Amino acid sequence: MEFFMVTNNPQIAKMYPDLGVYDVEGSVLTLFVCVRDFVHQGYRLLTHPLSGSLKPGRIPYKTVILTTERAELDLDSLYYIENSIGTYHKTVFESPINWNDQLLADYAAIDLSHVEAALESIGR
Repeated sequence: MEFFMVTNNPQIAKMYPDLGVYDVEGSVLTLFVCVRDFVHQGYRLLTHPLSGSLKPGRIPYKTVILTTERAELDLDSLYYIENSIGTYHKTVFESPINWNDQLLADYAAIDLSHVEAALESIGR
């Protein structure tokens, strides 16, 4: 199965330079909106945007894997990403978080471990 990853995690492109990685600059919300745009273009989610049970409004990094094949709009994918955007808004802190380097590294490692598990499930 062919796929690509949409991520704002700098570790993903470093670890997987041979796989399709679409880098997003910005927050998890920015990433979710980008993923929603891909879904509207006919790409389908392979991983759930809320995988890992971390509150999306309280983490700095996220990676979502989508198919490279385009088809008609997949309503399940649209439902999941729209609900993920809603969950982001419910969980985001009112004031911005100043992430220190150690916390950023820890969250990057957590996201990377979720990607590794997903790739194993996909058969990569």
